[in-house]
Amino acid sequence: MEFSFTKKKNSHLYLTYSLAFLIVAFFVYGTYLITGHALIWHLDGANQHLPLLEEYRRYLHAFFKDPSTINTWSWHFGLGSDVFQVYSYYTLGDIFIYPLLLLPAKALVTGYQVMIVIRLYCAGLAFCYFANHFEFDRFTITGGALVYLFNAFLLYSNVAQPFFTTPFILFPLIIVALERTLQQGKIGPLILVFSWMLISSFYFAYILGIGAMLYLGLRFGLTYRKKIKTLKARIQLLSKLALATVISLLCSSFLLVPEIIAVKNSTRSGGVFANGLNVYPLYYYLALPSQLINGANRDFYFWSALGFSSIVFFALIYIILQKKTYRLTFWALCLSFIMLLLPQFGALMNGLMAPSNRWTLLSCLPIAFAVCVLLKDLRSLSEKTLQIFSFSLVGYMTFIGLTYLFQNDEKLFVPMIFLFVFWALLGNANKKKTTQKFLLSAILLNVCLNAIYFEAPFNGGYAAEMLPLKAYETLKTKRFAGLEKNLPDPKDDFYRISTLSKNYNLGSNYHLYNVLGSKLYSINSYYSLQNKALSDFANAYQNAQYEANIPLGQLSDRTILNNFLGVRYLFTQINQPNATKIPYGYQLVQTTPKISDANGDSSKDRQTKLYQTRSAFPLVYFQTKVLPTTEAKKLSATEQERALPLGVVVSQVDATGLAKVDQKQLRSEVQELPYQLISSRGNVVSPNELDKQDSEQTYTLVLQLPKEQTISGELQLDLSHIKYVPYTLKKQLALEEQQKVSDLTQGLLEQNKLLTSYKYFRYHILQGSPDNSFSLSVSSPLGSEKLFQPKQNALSFYKVVTAGTLNLGYFETLPQTLTLTPSKLGNFHFDLKVYVQTLGPTYVKQVKELQKHALQQVKLTPTGLSGQIKVDQAGILTSSIPYAKGWSVKVDGKKRPVLKTNHAFVGVRLTKGKHQIRFSYTIPGLKLGAYLSLSGLICLGFCLIFEKYYFRRSGQ
Repeated sequence: MEFSFTKKKNSHLYLTYSLAFLIVAFFVYGTYLITGHALIWHLDGANQHLPLLEEYRRYLHAFFKDPSTINTWSWHFGLGSDVFQVYSYYTLGDIFIYPLLLLPAKALVTGYQVMIVIRLYCAGLAFCYFANHFEFDRFTITGGALVYLFNAFLLYSNVAQPFFTTPFILFPLIIVALERTLQQGKIGPLILVFSWMLISSFYFAYILGIGAMLYLGLRFGLTYRKKIKTLKARIQLLSKLALATVISLLCSSFLLVPEIIAVKNSTRSGGVFANGLNVYPLYYYLALPSQLINGANRDFYFWSALGFSSIVFFALIYIILQKKTYRLTFWALCLSFIMLLLPQFGALMNGLMAPSNRWTLLSCLPIAFAVCVLLKDLRSLSEKTLQIFSFSLVGYMTFIGLTYLFQNDEKLFVPMIFLFVFWALLGNANKKKTTQKFLLSAILLNVCLNAIYFEAPFNGGYAAEMLPLKAYETLKTKRFAGLEKNLPDPKDDFYRISTLSKNYNLGSNYHLYNVLGSKLYSINSYYSLQNKALSDFANAYQNAQYEANIPLGQLSDRTILNNFLGVRYLFTQINQPNATKIPYGYQLVQTTPKISDANGDSSKDRQTKLYQTRSAFPLVYFQTKVLPTTEAKKLSATEQERALPLGVVVSQVDATGLAKVDQKQLRSEVQELPYQLISSRGNVVSPNELDKQDSEQTYTLVLQLPKEQTISGELQLDLSHIKYVPYTLKKQLALEEQQKVSDLTQGLLEQNKLLTSYKYFRYHILQGSPDNSFSLSVSSPLGSEKLFQPKQNALSFYKVVTAGTLNLGYFETLPQTLTLTPSKLGNFHFDLKVYVQTLGPTYVKQVKELQKHALQQVKLTPTGLSGQIKVDQAGILTSSIPYAKGWSVKVDGKKRPVLKTNHAFVGVRLTKGKHQIRFSYTIPGLKLGAYLSLSGLICLGFCLIFEKYYFRRSGQ
């Protein structure tokens, strides 16, 4: 079957598709609405996409009112961030958000949800446009479109991350544009669609770009290699493709160049390739066949989101049988299958990082095309083909039945029924008892039921992850329970806010990562592109809460780190984790009325509290003493933290000629405590060789405190050189079975050993045991902290953990014992040191002295800040403004080098005297990108004019 540009009449195609889409959309989106849910996912939707859309609208409206000022730096994105770095991933290149910006602010939330539906509809239109270049009728194309749209990938991402729908629109258009170039030599359409691809999202542009190259390779090798035989013709074709690519890159450079720089300088750079995997865990391969038709599937193992209508199973079998006729589709599907088997392909398609199989969006097109082929050839199915369908179905069902012993997934119930429905319909096709309309109706019913099963909240469905209707609007006004109303405006009196670790619960599984839409500045942030300086800071001070997308969290409630970042106010909630783990110096200033539990259970009472400290560091301040980086690295994270009010960490060169921090004074403020580690079996053990063989086993950390002295301070555990070696699967099973048998609390009757063995074996297969994930939890009377090594299937949240500092809180009197709990069986090796840092009047005095040397008359601007300061001697003006290459600084109107201070923040060296300071931020690569785009547009204009003139003369 050939791709044709011959104009043909396919009457009512788009009407038929639109009616089918409306029917399915009624069930897909109606399931959310009738169960009282909005189309706003509680994670990315509520924390990123929608609030950033609102913020972007405010930004553009302000720009059009006063075009003279362009925002380059925002103080609302965590500690502060390059505006472009955040917006480029979510809004700048997304053409679907721009109509929404014309809506009134009150209508934006509704418009955001309506646009989710429109995006998906447009993806179906793109498929119809693509499929209409083949000899398919309208019912065939509509059936393929339903398969293309309503699968597990889009049922999830269309709502969770709406711009994930855009590549489903682009890929069919890219294929059509490539074919136009191959067949007609025209590159204008290819330039336009490539430019859209590059502008829309650098991440998906990368995937779609590789997809386009794979298509070209297959298409040329299977078809055009024979049609284009001469070297000259091949060079001409390659030149046109190269020219189209170059012009597209130039046209999109105004976004692409700054984006590339932003990605290179983000926390995402430098990850472990494929998360260290050579092959996927066994559970991945066991689940993969069933995931093909499991449309209600939410277990996207390594993002292998398939979940198509059950007819896809027979369509794939048919393509295999007809591989000589449909060679391109066959080899595209074979390539997809091979790529699904190895994590290296997932990592390659994910920018050489985590093995994420989001690239499977490319496979949706050949799979939907295969369904169209099956529907078209419905009447010509031979008896042999039908027999192979039957045998294949038996084999497939047998495999799924066997894997059911490992993963009892009731969501397969509907897809398996429809397997037999389609088998019966196809079996009667050559008897003229089955028509395309029947099959289209079955596909429509199949995807509707898959969607309902996927979303219905009654059994943990996807709708349970959506915010309730009007909840987003409530969040914006009541997230701090009104306690923020009397706080000063941080633009006039700079400060930041935070919450306690794992403490602040707003319900509906919502996590307060960002505070966009309020006047407040928070230290926490959750964006896909974060400034790499934040990871440098987190690593230097061993922040146990660090994640690439959430680099700071609440810093484990460490007092000095919170003070250093200017956290003046803390919001907390009672009866939540760590509710009493208040950092030193934070005093209760306001509470909301307590809401008592209706049944009198005080542990369920609700109340929000506001704490304030007078020890928050200024945003920008002057220090005369320095701590060279080489010396800072020799200190523990706790000692480095305690050094923050005493001096500033700078490079050895920048420290030249300045007084150094007194190491003796520093060590007098940080005391290392001796301890014993005792297992729950009563044995004294060493953390350097901790062998956990019982899942119930815990360890008591006994602090050897002086009897004659009461010690107060913040208690921190420093863990370094962590290495975890899991037991083999065989040994883990043996130990757990032995523990179960020897458990005297199980009663008189003997345990069912066979069932116990099966349960443990099944559990470990599904967990991917043995693997390198673990956690080390430490609890104290004030709360608990955890250091964890994520599983390799955590994708972009994966990190290699070898060290961390756990803060147990500030104690007026130190506890004598702590509880250490390793999460898994195996050998743990780590160095453990216990520190207590003094945070009494001496610390308060040090901070007050530092506050006296704050930059005065600070004025925050959309491009940086300015102020003035008078100093009595030479030193370093430092800050908690994240360092980035776009920063420049002028002292008294003269440009000076920007220093990197305290591992991650901007600063400048000052001489004695009074100085005017201005920090300015420009977006790296933006000017270069604009010039390149201008040249690209000129080239595009010439290209379009030439094509129009040439093809008019040639009569094409």
